[in-house]
Amino acid sequence: MKNAKKVISLFAISCMLCIIVGPMAIWVVYQKAAFPGELTSSEIAASETFSPADHRKDTEIWAYPVTTNLNEVHCVTEKDDQEIPLNSKNTEVAFSDTKVTHLFTNDGEYSHFDRIQCQGGGLESIFISSHFSGQTAYRLIIAVSIATPVLVGTGFILYRRNQR
Repeated sequence: MKNAKKVISLFAISCMLCIIVGPMAIWVVYQKAAFPGELTSSEIAASETFSPADHRKDTEIWAYPVTTNLNEVHCVTEKDDQEIPLNSKNTEVAFSDTKVTHLFTNDGEYSHFDRIQCQGGGLESIFISSHFSGQTAYRLIIAVSIATPVLVGTGFILYRRNQR
């Protein structure tokens, strides 16, 4: 009986610790969903084929150098030579001291099996970054926001009952 009380007390305390872990988890998910995200692969040479997909995440495709003329860059799929519309946001970012400019976003349109090739406009290399999609981030944040008070309340009730 004494061991059961200890186990229940430890479980209750760990549930109550969600008051700290919950907000931290929400902050981490928010950071993982922030644009432009984190680099997912090393530098890809211009005219080299690449896959723009990252499982369950949105990917951003970036051109190096920043001075790349985006009006002259052409990206096509390898399989059927379909031209990819560049939806450049005219956004420049720096990944570890390398300034790049935005080419296009892959929000699930292209899979791991699609191979893409980009060239022209002074493009030297390509970088890919990824981040949680907005929908994934919202689902995780809502789940953690609901679970945190439930676990903290359950832990508090268990702890109080176990002390009697």
